Amino acid sequence: MRTEDGVTICVPSSVVREAEDDREATRKLGYVARAAAVFRADRLVVFPDREGERRRGGEYVRTVLGYAATPPALRKELWGERDALRYAGVLPPLRVSWRTGSSPDGEESTTQGLVTEVGPEGRVRVNSPLREHPISLLVPSGMEVERGERVTIRVSSREPVRARITGKPANGFQVVGADLSEALGGDGLAVATSRYGEELSVSRLGDIVSDAREAGGYTVAFGAPERGLPEMLGVSPETVQAAVADGRRVEPDPGFDLWLNTIPAQGSGVVRTEEALFATLGSLTLTE
Repeated sequence: MRTEDGVTICVPSSVVREAEDDREATRKLGYVARAAAVFRADRLVVFPDREGERRRGGEYVRTVLGYAATPPALRKELWGERDALRYAGVLPPLRVSWRTGSSPDGEESTTQGLVTEVGPEGRVRVNSPLREHPISLLVPSGMEVERGERVTIRVSSREPVRARITGKPANGFQVVGADLSEALGGDGLAVATSRYGEELSVSRLGDIVSDAREAGGYTVAFGAPERGLPEMLGVSPETVQAAVADGRRVEPDPGFDLWLNTIPAQGSGVVRTEEALFATLGSLTLTE
């Protein structure tokens, strides 16, 4: 699932577990989306942590993040009216340079669609501005799509509708749901963030950035408020610390290459997920 030479962010379905209401939960997810946009993430994966969820779960988190990742002009057509989006107005603007519109000759136009269902024989159902209901389109040969992803659609006629999928948007990030082990599969450097991981230093950062460049990018996973990655994996903080100190993998291991404490001198007893996102990605995306 990783992208080459890019950044994949993994957050748990329990990321808004401490939010008192939907407005606060939406605002918190807005900061997560902002981090993904600021640091040019390619994918934002929501992995299940059902034991840590409270009133809101993975479907809620994916919906709000997916809405935030959609170009503003297409949000209503692609997402419609949903309870999870009641407070979408508090989402901060991402300021991404969205690209949609007509081709130079004016005969065709491009828009985006949201994959709602992946069917057989290479076809998917897509919400789009072309019709009120989802339309069935053929996925180009060699292209893989998942439910929740946005696709680029080339429109040659609106009445009757004639359109085809040409690829995925080059701008912004995709929001999908997947198990953590699936999100960590493939090439790239897989990083688990935890206060019990290896403390990030200036000298160590250079090695990590170099390793990530050679590996083809990062996949970085974050925990939830009062429930970090060790608890989600069923391991104790002491087990993580001992494994890190000995250079061993933390077991059970869904596929991490290293455990990293990116805020080693934190002054607060708790670092919120959205705060950890900015601190971690701000360090790992530095260039020489």
